[in-house]
Order: sequence, then C-alpha cells, then structure tokens
Amino acid sequence: MIGDLILIFIFAIIWQKILKLKKENFREFIFELFIYFFVFFFTIVFYKFSSFLLSFIFDFGLFPSIVGVFALSFVLIYLPIRFFIYYLSKKNKLTFERRQKIIEKEINFLEFIIQGERDFQKAFIIFFTINIIIIFTLLNSFIDVFTHQKILDYSNEKKIDIKAEKIIQGTQGSSQGMENISETLHFLRIVDPKAYEKIVNNTNQFYFSQRSMKPVLAMAHMPEDYIEIDPVFSKPFDSLEDKIYFASLLVHESEHLKNFRHDGGFLINSLNYALLSTKCNPLTNYQYFSDIKRSIFMFGDEWCAQVSEVKFYKQFNINYKKDWMKHFEDN
Repeated sequence: MIGDLILIFIFAIIWQKILKLKKENFREFIFELFIYFFVFFFTIVFYKFSSFLLSFIFDFGLFPSIVGVFALSFVLIYLPIRFFIYYLSKKNKLTFERRQKIIEKEINFLEFIIQGERDFQKAFIIFFTINIIIIFTLLNSFIDVFTHQKILDYSNEKKIDIKAEKIIQGTQGSSQGMENISETLHFLRIVDPKAYEKIVNNTNQFYFSQRSMKPVLAMAHMPEDYIEIDPVFSKPFDSLEDKIYFASLLVHESEHLKNFRHDGGFLINSLNYALLSTKCNPLTNYQYFSDIKRSIFMFGDEWCAQVSEVKFYKQFNINYKKDWMKHFEDN
C-alpha cells in the first residue's frame, strides 16, 4: 500500500517535469521523453526477468501485481539513469554541446518515423494515456486495501447470522447439499467475512439442480435472487480445497445478485452497467484476470464476478490459472 503511493508519487513527479518541458522547452522535452521511453520499453521487454529477480526480495505469493512489478522495475531503472546523467553533467562529461547533439539526433529520428507535428501529438497522447492507465491501476490496487474489509459489521452481525441460518434451512436439495452449504458459509464467516456477508445479504435461497449444469457449475437467477448449483456439489467434500472451490462459486454468483438492479428501468440499468464496466474492466484490474481467455468473452457484470472470484482465491495463494482452472475442468 505504502509502496504503491511512493511509486505513484514518483511517476507523478516524472510526468509533471515532462509535461512542463513540453510547454517551455521542446528540445529538453525530447531529451527527457527519450529517457522515459527507453526505460519504459526496457521494463516491458524484461518484465518477466524483473519479476523473477524481485521475487527473491519481495513476497509476491502466486499473484504478483503485474502493474506493481512493472512500476517498481521502472523506478529501479529510471532513478539510476537520472543519477548517472546528473553525475556526467557535474563532471563536465555531458556538456551542453554534447547534450544538444544528442537531442538533434533524437529529433531527426522522430522526424524519420513520425511525419508531421499532428502525428507526433497523437503518438504522444497515446503513450501518455498508457502511462495514466498504469498509474491508475496502482491507485486501484491501493483503494482495494480499504474496500476489502476483513471483519463483519458488528452492528449487523446477529441479523446476518439469523438470515444465514434461514437460507441454510431453506436450501432445496439433498441433506448432504444442505450440509455443504452450512459448512461453506461457516467457513467463509471465519476466513472471509466480507464474502460471507455479501452472499447472505444478496441471496434468498440455494437450489441444487436435478440435472447436470456443465459447463456451468452454478448460476445466479434474478430477480428471484437464488443460486442454482450443479448436483456434483451434493457429494461430501473430500478436502479443504473442495470447500474453497465451492465457496468461490458462491462468491462469484452472489456478485451477480449484488450488482443486479430490480426494476431499475432502462436508464438506471444502463448507468449501472457503465459503472460496473468502469470499475471492473480488465485494464485496471488485470492482476485479477489470470486467465485472459475468460475475460475476452465477458462484459461488465461478469468482469466484476471474475474479479471477486480471483480476489477470493488470492488470499489462499492459489494459482487460479494453473491449479484451479484444472480443478474446474476435472469436475
């Protein structure tokens, strides 16, 4: 969290200087932009290597933040380069004349690949936008620390627990299915109270289907607000992993129920969809889209369900793409 803030602050300083030079001194702006672009390109090319090296220093677990590794790698490269240029200037090894010759070559290179000032402005805006997205993603991960509350709201604790027992008793299916629901909700109450609260507050009933639902293993039904579950989960759980996997389905489907707006009308539903798409889009949340193939075929609400599901897995250090997708396919 503090690291994110520091990196955002450093990015802001760098870009404040670049944009100021763009207005006041175009030649120096080109010089600084080339330094920034070199570091940016180098960081992307060697991202995997940087992630490998940083894993020896920082405990990333199985879900390192793509943007976090990128930003830290960028800063670790950029700052020494800036210091080296400062050192050369102080020692008169990078004189004003040499600096101007370098800038002249950079301008000639830009004129060769970009035709005209208008095209240069477009290219710069695109490059600037990409960097803003990266910085916004860091901010998004920072905000997530505060929004993912890990304790129950004590003022509503008793009310939530009473509703949870009512939902468990109203489960339609076998007695083993009801027991699995009960075990999973009590498990969630301990390990992820926020997920427990979300499921209980937004679900009216659990229903174990009489038929196979594959390839989908659970489905949220609105506006009745119940979750239909594949009969494979009517069997006794063999391990903690089974319970975690079943809990992840409930987390995913309850997110759909939470985001659904009853009788919202066209305008409210459209605004809600736009909000969900902005909040959960893969660009600012792609550390939670480990399986990119799934995100391609999703949309606003489904993106939010995917994000909530992978966030749930993350606290157990589960590799979503390698381990859990295999579990999904095996069942």
